[in-house]
Amino acid sequence: MKFIFLTALLFLNICYAEIPKEIVMGFVPGENPEKIKKSASDFAQFLEKKLNVQVEVFVPSNYDGLVTAMADKKIDFGFFSALTFVEAEKKAHAKVLLKKVWKSPYYYSALVVLKKSAIKSIEGLKNKKIGFVDEKSASGFLYPKAMFLKKGIKPEKYFSEIKFYGNHEATIDALFKNKVDAVAVFSDDAKGQSGAWLKNKNYNKNINILWLSEPIPNDPLCVREDFYEKYPRYTHDLMFTLIDMQDNPEEKELLKHFIGADSLALATSRQYDPVRELIKYTK
Repeated sequence: MKFIFLTALLFLNICYAEIPKEIVMGFVPGENPEKIKKSASDFAQFLEKKLNVQVEVFVPSNYDGLVTAMADKKIDFGFFSALTFVEAEKKAHAKVLLKKVWKSPYYYSALVVLKKSAIKSIEGLKNKKIGFVDEKSASGFLYPKAMFLKKGIKPEKYFSEIKFYGNHEATIDALFKNKVDAVAVFSDDAKGQSGAWLKNKNYNKNINILWLSEPIPNDPLCVREDFYEKYPRYTHDLMFTLIDMQDNPEEKELLKHFIGADSLALATSRQYDPVRELIKYTK
């Protein structure tokens, strides 16, 4: 009898688990921050109606700011880049839930020059100006840096100037405004048929790709571990709300608009082991 009572009590606790008064969701500033804030705000309003909980948005000025925000418990959930997730897992106890999916579960880093450029190879970049996204961007810095190091190239000595532009859109713009000779940005596929340059229709026809990286695991959605422990049911409700959106044609389009990806899939921490290895290699 006592066992039955305890089982029933446990069941009631699960069914009526505590629900947060509000949540704060962070977004890595991979593109124009103002555009991200607008899209993220729309996303927050949609989730508020679905989950009946107030949702606030946080967009930092740089990649590292998202890790710091979770470590300081200023955000509960966050869409991280592959690299910032690995750091957030260590420094902020981030727990991976889902990952974005574009054409596949992976994306790539692309080293890009203008089609009119005389630069046709990595070797042709010596003493040239190069643009990167952020030191905490996998496709916009870490992967190309690893490639250069494997070739025996020390970027700080090889290039005449290294610039960081904060997001992919600003980085590709710098190339087309002739501020740099080459840039490293994301590619959606292994052939470089689409990527950061597609933000402007004129860019796609006017670029040459010098190099494409190995596959990079897609950007994950994470939750702060102590939030998950306090609100496990709510966390799963949010996860499956996002997953269920993919079964509704209208909501699927909204999801694509909100997160900038075709869909979301379940993710595990081990899927980001290649990024951890590169972090060790590039120090």
